[in-house]
Amino acid sequence: MKVGYYPGCSLHKVAKEYNKSTYKIAEKLGVDMKEIKDWNCCGALEVEAVNPLAAKGIVARNLALAEEQDFDLLTAVCPACAYQLIHVNRIMEEDKEQADILNSLMDKHDYTPGSVKPVHFLQLLRDNIGLNKIKEHILPDNPLAGRKGVSYYGCLCVRPGDIVQFEDPDNPTFMDELINLVGAETPHFPMKTKCCGATQLLVAKPTVETLTGNIVVNAKEVGAEFIVVACQMCALALDGQQKQAIDRVGGGDFKIPVLYFSQLLGIGMGLSYKSLGLGSNYVSPKKLMKPVKT
Repeated sequence: MKVGYYPGCSLHKVAKEYNKSTYKIAEKLGVDMKEIKDWNCCGALEVEAVNPLAAKGIVARNLALAEEQDFDLLTAVCPACAYQLIHVNRIMEEDKEQADILNSLMDKHDYTPGSVKPVHFLQLLRDNIGLNKIKEHILPDNPLAGRKGVSYYGCLCVRPGDIVQFEDPDNPTFMDELINLVGAETPHFPMKTKCCGATQLLVAKPTVETLTGNIVVNAKEVGAEFIVVACQMCALALDGQQKQAIDRVGGGDFKIPVLYFSQLLGIGMGLSYKSLGLGSNYVSPKKLMKPVKT
């Protein structure tokens, strides 16, 4: 199976560590994954609000490129990018008239609806690799074994449920299973699917800090030593704005590392701190790299 990788805009810039660690665990798991050539921005949610047709058209172009480059599966780690790819592919599969319109927008490309299956990388791990295969690469004495961690899904990773069709949008559990796989416990975390507000940082920072602060403080309250995310925007809020967020809600004086799920698995596999881009995380995860004392 040939897997196309769609990085989206932020994975080459502000979330390089997410990109880097994703490639590292894909290589470790034997996934033949290559970035699609000549990709363009997916438009995320902003273009959709201004020009819905153009937004779908630029996504269709990425799907066409994946088809032309003979990829069977197209994956992304950005939940917004994955959502756009999944949504437009489904629209074109279910509505021939819409498919014809979107294809007419592309001068040099033509997408055959359904020829490529777009998925979030988490779904690729679950459905195409499987927990048993991943477990084979996890070191039993890795430094996360014996710790406590919680998963934070945010909004778009599993929503809208009827479009993404990955996990239960109200109670997703696969990232919990990945945390357990590296030997860590997962205390009940009521905030795992609450919105952090990250997309509103530039226009409503106090609100974002309040939303984020409540999430981070709750993670601390349930005993978590780290938080696992699957979205670079969520990481920007929970990790990058953590101090301000905790101060905003009067949560006290503490820091809690925030890891991408790819970094979580990489640590469990024994990959190096540098190779996983852990030095780019805002709250240093160095304390997590020391084995738990027994």
